[in-house]
Amino acid sequence: MPELPEVETVRTVLKPLVVGQTVTKVTVNLPKVVANMTPALFIQKMVGQTIINFSRRGKFLTLHLKSGDFVVLHLRMTGTLTVENPITPYEKHTNLILELSSGQELRFVDSRGFGHWWYFAAGESDTSGQENLGIEPPMVTLDYLQKKIATRSTALKTLLLDQHIVAGIGNIYADEICYRSKIRPTRRGNSLTTAELKKLCEQIPAVIKEFIQFHHVPFSVYAASKGTSYRNDANLAVYGRAGLPCQNCGQSLVGTRIAQRSSVYCAHCQK
Repeated sequence: MPELPEVETVRTVLKPLVVGQTVTKVTVNLPKVVANMTPALFIQKMVGQTIINFSRRGKFLTLHLKSGDFVVLHLRMTGTLTVENPITPYEKHTNLILELSSGQELRFVDSRGFGHWWYFAAGESDTSGQENLGIEPPMVTLDYLQKKIATRSTALKTLLLDQHIVAGIGNIYADEICYRSKIRPTRRGNSLTTAELKKLCEQIPAVIKEFIQFHHVPFSVYAASKGTSYRNDANLAVYGRAGLPCQNCGQSLVGTRIAQRSSVYCAHCQK
């Protein structure tokens, strides 16, 4: 599933191509992709709208329209978003298409069909889920973690995945944050010392920032990969490396499951 750094790549790469464009036609090939109204109504509302901004909150993306209306979307597990020339063959599972005044098309491809789009009128309450998100990683403070994590008996990995605490962290970066903080993901939140919370406070924004920068690519690279160029884990220290040597001490990394999620850590470096 794309996490915050990958979703931010989608935003930064596509923003110059969609902002300022007017939607001239909409095609919905999978009705359930439109979460809060019928596809016909979504099409009616979208055609003629001009996109004035493209923002991100956690793993959600928002198209801000000149009318004041806005469209929220979530890629979920397998969704990708690309801008293509109309002559480019459609990928299988192209579930939604916005034709733009530039002549290009904003295409949403999602093989598993879990991704959603929500349309909200100006002033309407956002019920997509992003209204319940916690703070963004750069906003994390020691005081905040003491209130949200240090009082909980839940495993640290589970707390990092809780979007109500910090928005945008998923399975990949939760493992990386724990590794760089030298804390086992199985540790209970209320077992963490002030020194360990300070490490988390440093590493949560640092890891996310590093991978945002790592995944930044030019549009040509992004387009060639059909919106999946960010799926490169060469810089990951632990995620997906169970059984391989720790980059720090050389001991084999341990694979386990925490709250039904695969997790990897170093039993020597992480306490």
